[in-house]
Amino acid sequence: METDWENTSAKESVSLNSESQNSHPQAQMTPECLQQEIENYKAKYAELQKDKDELENARTEAEKSTKEFEDRALRLTMRMEGEKQENMNLELTHQVMLGEAEDEAAKLQKMKQHLEKQLQEAVERKRVLEEEMKISSRPERQMVFKGHVEGLDHPDSITVIPRIQFPISGGCALITFDEAEVAQNIIEMREHDVPLEECHLRVKAWPVQLLMPMAIEMQMKLCNRRILVSNIPASERTDLLLDKLELFFSKRRNGGGEVEEREFLPDSGNVILTFLDNGVTKELVKKGSFNIPLSSGKTHLLKVTSCVAGEIKDLKFKTCTCRRTVLLTGIPDVMDKEPLQDLLEIHFQKASNGGGEVEALSYVPEGSHAIAIFEEDTGSNSSASGGL
Repeated sequence: METDWENTSAKESVSLNSESQNSHPQAQMTPECLQQEIENYKAKYAELQKDKDELENARTEAEKSTKEFEDRALRLTMRMEGEKQENMNLELTHQVMLGEAEDEAAKLQKMKQHLEKQLQEAVERKRVLEEEMKISSRPERQMVFKGHVEGLDHPDSITVIPRIQFPISGGCALITFDEAEVAQNIIEMREHDVPLEECHLRVKAWPVQLLMPMAIEMQMKLCNRRILVSNIPASERTDLLLDKLELFFSKRRNGGGEVEEREFLPDSGNVILTFLDNGVTKELVKKGSFNIPLSSGKTHLLKVTSCVAGEIKDLKFKTCTCRRTVLLTGIPDVMDKEPLQDLLEIHFQKASNGGGEVEALSYVPEGSHAIAIFEEDTGSNSSASGGL
């Protein structure tokens, strides 16, 4: 570039010299004129050098800007490539998740179909059981309403009246008072001196604590080979009754079959018959009633219902303290049972001894054992009463 400027200056110098020669062909250049010309050319050269420096600076700035733009473009390109790869990975991940979701949806659909099938089978089983249970599985009993009404706090629950067995060791006695306050007073006094003819008996009073059933869960199952025969006269002998029932229900013309087992229920007076084949009970229960000749020679209308077996799945207990019953311990065997029991009752019936009206007292001598049966106390606010 400097060469170009020098060529240009040379050309201009020649041109000026030509003009000068043309303008003054006859004039001679004086030293002052030459000096002036040199100064003029120096000034022009300085201006040209300045322009050259500015152009150099402009070119440097342009190269710097170009480099910056190239670096920025490279970074943008790399960023776009990274985002593109990230988008591809994200799309691939979404495709995998979509495939898994579709597989899960297919599994859920199959599960739904399976559950719907099970539901249909359960509905069908329920319908069959309802058909079988149209005739009540409970034996007939004479019922009467006596005016007692309860709320509907637990409409689907069954009320169970417990009978609790309480073991009594020898040398102990159970005493039940009419009032719970008297029993509590006897327990708080703890030790009691019972006078005899020539000595005193020192006995201790303790509260009676029982484990009471609080909640019971049972699983009921319909027995396919058993029937319950009810409405049986109470005058029938058990052995003859069982023979008559087995004879009647083992005959095909009566709708029966071979009887495998028979069982008399003493608490209700009913009979359970177990057949060898499964298909016998359905028709018998469907018919419901049979005129059966019994040992008395008379024909009685007996009721046949389905037999339901129950299995206890869960049983919860709670501790219950008898409010009117007290356990007496430390009673020595110093006299016969009856006189000693009378002396104990006389002592604890006196108000001066902290006692009160005695409802029942049972004494077990040393060397013996007994079982006390506790039932629901419906005569007072206490939770249980006891007796031997």
